[in-house]
Amino acid sequence: MNKEYSEVIKRAGKEGFALGAFNVFNHLTAKAVVAAAEELNLPVILEMSASVAKKLGSLHAINLLNQVKEEAKVPVIIHLDHCTDLDFALECVDNNWKSIMFDGSNLTLEENIKQCKKLVEYAKGRDIHIEGEVGVIQGMEDGVFSEASKLADFDETAYFIRETGVDTIAPAIGTAHGLYKGVPHINYELIKRITDELNTPVVIHGGTGLGKEAYKKLVECGAVKINVSTAIKYGYMNGMKEAINAEGAIEAPLKADDVIFESVKKVAKE
Repeated sequence: MNKEYSEVIKRAGKEGFALGAFNVFNHLTAKAVVAAAEELNLPVILEMSASVAKKLGSLHAINLLNQVKEEAKVPVIIHLDHCTDLDFALECVDNNWKSIMFDGSNLTLEENIKQCKKLVEYAKGRDIHIEGEVGVIQGMEDGVFSEASKLADFDETAYFIRETGVDTIAPAIGTAHGLYKGVPHINYELIKRITDELNTPVVIHGGTGLGKEAYKKLVECGAVKINVSTAIKYGYMNGMKEAINAEGAIEAPLKADDVIFESVKKVAKE
């Protein structure tokens, strides 16, 4: 596990909170998320999906995020989210991404283990954190739609962790990517068992719209990181709509950035 990541996880556990992990896609969203964390005086995880990092180029993307990290007044962890391409994950290791999630949920369990283990072994000795996923989390993520979820079970998750050596695990527990149409049925017991019996920090995907009570219960069961992506996208687009409709918007495009910044910051802070 990355040393800095390990330290913020320990702090979160000691102080009773989960790390907010927000998917950003440019300099503006990254700065807005960090500004929210600074106002709350809390550490934060800046995540970038593999598709965005590919579009920007893995080196340019990490340099952009590192610049934001260096200017921050709170601890910032930079994370590559939902990387389904092993070769790109290995490239990101070489370009010094310090935290990478390998998403093999579209593979068989054995192939997921095989590819994730390759990444873990490649990153060994480089102070890099690796996150794995077991089961299938429903919804749209990084351009891939999973119509149905496949919930993880304890034995399968234990086997995956043992065989791969990942630092954190993201089991499919009933949450979903995107917006919820109803109240999700979350397997809190699985989170608690993984935390207590496997001693592996649990990551929650599909954090948008869960509500404060669900967040509180997730933390109580041992979740250390909660991912939020859709809310950031909505904050960005709603801010853009507001800016475009403002009087004089065409003559002052940089004012639009200020409106979008505040909209994203508000979402992240909430």
